[in-house]
Amino acid sequence: MRTALDLQVATFSRSLTARLATVLLTAFPPLMSVGMVALARTADAAGPSAAKLAPYRDGPFGETVAGLAGQVVAVVALIGVGFAVAWLVGREWADGTIGSLFALPVSRAQIARAKLLVIAAWAATCLTLAMALTAAALAAVDRGSFTGAVAAQLVRVWAAGLMMATLALGFAWVAVRSRGYLGAAGAIIAVTAASQILAMIGVGAWVPFIAPAMWAGAGGPEEASAIGPGSLVLAVAFAAFTAWASVRAFARARLD
Repeated sequence: MRTALDLQVATFSRSLTARLATVLLTAFPPLMSVGMVALARTADAAGPSAAKLAPYRDGPFGETVAGLAGQVVAVVALIGVGFAVAWLVGREWADGTIGSLFALPVSRAQIARAKLLVIAAWAATCLTLAMALTAAALAAVDRGSFTGAVAAQLVRVWAAGLMMATLALGFAWVAVRSRGYLGAAGAIIAVTAASQILAMIGVGAWVPFIAPAMWAGAGGPEEASAIGPGSLVLAVAFAAFTAWASVRAFARARLD
């Protein structure tokens, strides 16, 4: 297993995909959540963007930032981690290296587990750093607004982000079945779009890809309070199942 992990760490750390996704996961949440709220409350917040910024002009600064962070992190975690795992798994077919895996002294199941473990550890590190940067930026812009309630909300956003990242690991199954990363990329876009529609019609609480985002405040405080433990357990269970299915599919992959 150590050999498989070392190989995947080396492969992923040298890729452009990993670098771009790292920037997305770590820098985008603090820039968007703190930056948009600060911009909305400036005197120059007018023109075509005024309507988009209007929801962030009122209310306590810290609570508004924490609420927006829930929306940003949920989307960024699903898309960023999804594309990262799609590339790391799908590249074996896209680059024509799948055949060489049959000659390695480790099983393909171990290789698949190593891929998912590397992505999971990377995602957890990036999301933790993102929330730390968000808290630091919030304290720097308006220290008085960083209350205990705001800190608790940021912790909830962090936990929801980890759940969304874990759910994104399941796109590895699509990458295996489609023999490349383009199919998985399409699935990520389709799931993101479908989630928006399902959330709008009011069934998001029992959709694994939506429940953690709603719990983090993506739909507002009322919808967040409506998400019970059952919805979150279902999301975690679904993530575990799809990760297991991904490992199984990769282990059974054939050259023909």
